[in-house]
Amino acid sequence: MEEQFFDLSSFAVDDHKMEGMTLLETIKTVKPNILIGLSACGGLFNEQVLQAMNENESPPIIFPLSNPTSRSECTAAQAQAATGGRAIFASGSPFPDVEISGKVVASSQCNNRYIFPGLALGAALGQTEVVTNGMINRAAEALVELIDDADIARRATFPENVEIREVACHLAASVFEQALQEG
Repeated sequence: MEEQFFDLSSFAVDDHKMEGMTLLETIKTVKPNILIGLSACGGLFNEQVLQAMNENESPPIIFPLSNPTSRSECTAAQAQAATGGRAIFASGSPFPDVEISGKVVASSQCNNRYIFPGLALGAALGQTEVVTNGMINRAAEALVELIDDADIARRATFPENVEIREVACHLAASVFEQALQEG
C-alpha cells in the first residue's frame, strides 16, 4: 500500500499533548477538513463541533456513518444549520435533503449499495481469486464518473440521478478492466 501513497511517516505521529483532548479540542488543534463518525454515539457532532469544522476555508465534509438513525452523530439539518449550509454531507442513515436560503442541499446516504454490487460483478466476470486495492480504487473512481452537474450543484456525494443497476454495470466494467491489467 505504501508504494501507492506518498510519505506516510507523519500519518499517525505520537503527540502525547493531544491525549485526553475532547473532540472539540482536537478539531480546533488539528483543523481537519473531514469528520467521519463511526462511534454510534448519537449527537456526538453537536453544534459547537460542527461550527468548529466550519472555521476552515474549505467546506467541511461531515460523514456521520453510524446506524441506526438514533445513533447517528448528527442529522443533515444539524450539519447544515451549524455550517451555514456549507457542509458536504453523507450519512449512514437516511436523512431528507435540507433547504438553505432557498437552495436544496443534498443529504446523501453513504452505504455499500453503490460499490459492492459492481465490485463483486466485475471481480466475478474477471474470474479473480481476490479483490485487490486497485480494483476497489477503480470502482470508487468509476462511481465518481457518474456524478453529474446537478449532483455537484446540490453537493451530493453519490450519483443520485442514475439507476443503481447502471451504477453496478459501470463499476463492474471498470473493475473488470482493472483485473485484466493486473493479470
